[in-house]
Amino acid sequence: MSNKIIALSLPALHPAQAKVIQQAKRFNVVNCGRRFGKTVLGMDRLIHPALDGKPVAWFSPTNKSMADSWRMVQSILAPVTLAKSEQEKRLELINGGVIDFWSLDNPDAGRGRKYALVVIDEAALIPALSQAWQQSIRPTLTDLRGAAWFLSTPKGMDYFKLLYDRGQDPEREDWASWQMPTSANPYLQPEEIES
Repeated sequence: MSNKIIALSLPALHPAQAKVIQQAKRFNVVNCGRRFGKTVLGMDRLIHPALDGKPVAWFSPTNKSMADSWRMVQSILAPVTLAKSEQEKRLELINGGVIDFWSLDNPDAGRGRKYALVVIDEAALIPALSQAWQQSIRPTLTDLRGAAWFLSTPKGMDYFKLLYDRGQDPEREDWASWQMPTSANPYLQPEEIES
């Protein structure tokens, strides 16, 4: 049996994204401006454990908001994908890793699964974020002592803000949170941000 090396083209991370990863804990809340690069950060966090053969999941507010991320991850991982279900939004990799994509228009999404890592994208836009996290998503992390990434732009005093505050509380050693402006993304032109 030959050990064939397969090269993948993963999105490059900018310094602010790399800083977040370096400081990460088990539960991470990334509260940043639009176009900061939260989705790329989330895909990076999701792909690495999947490439290590672990089950992971991506949660979005709706199917429509998940579509671009689903397409991008499929494209990146195409060379190492064993099976793909468009209907179930599931990728099975040649090394045993699995990536599930879920829409949280049903807060019970993911119930009964077990994951090594989850990404909750645009978390502040999820109306039932508290219910989805506490009753469905958090239990999926128990078996594998999995990690979570909450990514969003802020939307006021909501459950995402509460999770952000947990990350700022030194007594909550499993939690970390960051707040960064759009301008932390060096790939954006300053005049575009100003405009």
